[in-house]
Amino acid sequence: MGPPLPRIAALLPWVLAAMGAAPGAVQAASLYVAPVRVVLTPSRPVASLTLGSGEEEEEEEEEAEVAVQAEVMAWSQENGQDIYQPTREVLVNPSIFRLSPGAQQIVRLGLQVPAADTERSYRIFFQQLPRDQALPRDGTRGAQLQTLLRLAAPIFVPPAGPSRQDAQWRLQRASPSSATSGGSGHVLSLDNRGTDHLQLTQILVRREGGTELLRKNMSLYVLPGRSADVALDLPPLAPGSSLQIDAASDAPTALPAATVHIPRADTAPRQ
Repeated sequence: MGPPLPRIAALLPWVLAAMGAAPGAVQAASLYVAPVRVVLTPSRPVASLTLGSGEEEEEEEEEAEVAVQAEVMAWSQENGQDIYQPTREVLVNPSIFRLSPGAQQIVRLGLQVPAADTERSYRIFFQQLPRDQALPRDGTRGAQLQTLLRLAAPIFVPPAGPSRQDAQWRLQRASPSSATSGGSGHVLSLDNRGTDHLQLTQILVRREGGTELLRKNMSLYVLPGRSADVALDLPPLAPGSSLQIDAASDAPTALPAATVHIPRADTAPRQ
């Protein structure tokens, strides 16, 4: 067996309580997926991921399999929120399967559409199924308390033409309730006017002279043609003061430094 595969955190774990669950019959599976991002192109329209199951924590002697459903959703953004819709533009096979503890399953993806003027974006979700909704199996089990996991990995289709990077920054005042004591609440907005997504991993805010004011780590996706807001709690600064924004991202070339200004007091705050 090779080295352990990289893991991504479950996006949406929750607990399903079956009626009359017996004390001690609690199960929690561990799932992981690799790679954590997929790129499909018309010339390379097929790719695969590997989903694995760790050892199951279970107080009963029998080791149970994990039933998983795989589904690809079209991914868009609106008003800073992720939106997912069913799609047949990327097919997944198999769409439902079982994993024994410590086992792995290869899942294949197939692109069904050509590239567009801007990057296409999708997400594949791996949803652990409750026992009473899993594939049929021999034997019966009593009611149990299950912890179900949901994992996701992004899928991108690069634009048909050359990629173009264009990130525009704006600084606005936040509503008074957003600022902490002694600080000044602001909202830094990024407009992605390029052809590809940006995944921000860090934002560094400096004074015009170079003094660091704030460093913020994150993992924030901004799809092409969309915007995203980042809350900043800055020290009190005079209106009109210049700030330098240095942002790290997954873009193949570094984002250029940008200059923004502290808004005037009479500027309407960001709601």
